[in-house]
Amino acid sequence: MSETYTPDMLEKIQFILTDMMRQFDRICKDNGIEYFVCFGTAIGAVRHQGFIPWDDDIDIGMMRTEYDKLKKVFETQDTGNLFLGSPDGDYEWQDKIFPKLYYKDTVFISESWNNDFEKSGEGYGRPINFDIFLFDYADDNTEEIIKKALKIKRRYIYYKFKSRLIKDQGLGSFISSLVKRLMYDFHHKDPDKSKKLYEEYLKLVTHPGNDYIICYDTLVPSDITGSLIRYDHSFPTVTMKFEDTEVQLQNGYDEALTAIYGDYMKLPPEDQRVAHKPYYVSFGDYQFP
Repeated sequence: MSETYTPDMLEKIQFILTDMMRQFDRICKDNGIEYFVCFGTAIGAVRHQGFIPWDDDIDIGMMRTEYDKLKKVFETQDTGNLFLGSPDGDYEWQDKIFPKLYYKDTVFISESWNNDFEKSGEGYGRPINFDIFLFDYADDNTEEIIKKALKIKRRYIYYKFKSRLIKDQGLGSFISSLVKRLMYDFHHKDPDKSKKLYEEYLKLVTHPGNDYIICYDTLVPSDITGSLIRYDHSFPTVTMKFEDTEVQLQNGYDEALTAIYGDYMKLPPEDQRVAHKPYYVSFGDYQFP
C-alpha cells in the first residue's frame, strides 16, 4: 500500500465517503433515480465488497437524463451535508466538466492540485467529494468526439484555475505550464466562460437514443472507449454490498470492467497501489464513531 496516508486518515476519508454514498443511494431510491458505481468503485464492490483498500474516492455513473432529475432534487429538497457541484453552475471549486458531490465543511487538497494550481492550500475550502460521470447515447463517430471532448475538458479547467509556473522541471514543463497560465489569463475574466464551454460540450456528446451508451466525461481516452456498452447491459442495475451499505452496479458489470481493466480481479503490483497524495485534509466537525 502507498504510504501517502496515515492509516487513520485514509480510514476517516473512506468513512465519510461511505456515509456520502449511503445518503446518495437513499436520495436516488426515494426519487426514482437510476445510477451505478463504476470504474475503481465497481472493482472495489466486486473484489472487496467495499473500497479498494488504498482507494480514496468514489465513482458514480448515470445517464445524463437521470442527472437532470438529481439536480432538481438538490434544488428543491433538504439534502443535509451534501451539495451538488454542476459544471454549468457557479461553484468556485468545480474543476471538471462532470458533476461532483461534496460534503460540506470538510477540506481535501491533493498534493498534485497544490503543485499545479495557485488557488490551493489551507485557505481554500475544496471539500471531500466524489465524481458523477454522465453517460450519453453513443454515436458512430466516437473517436472524433473523444478528441474534441478532451480539448474542451482541458480548456474548462485551465480557463478557470491559474496554473503555477513550473521552473524547476525542464524547459518542456515550463512551456506547458506557461501555455496553461496564458489560457487562464486570456479567459478567466469572462464569468460565463465555463457555462459556454459546458454548452459546447453538451452539443458534442448529446445524440439520439439508441442501444449503446458511453461516458465521454473522463479524461482517460481508454476509459471512454472501454465504457461503451449496451444500454440493457447497464439497466436494470443489480445490488451489491459496499462496506456497511449497498450500491447499484450495471447488470453487465463484468463486461464493463473487463473492457477497461482486463483481469480486474487480480491485484495490481504493490507499487501501483496508490491514492491521491494529500496536501491538506480537514474533517471539520464530522462526528466519527
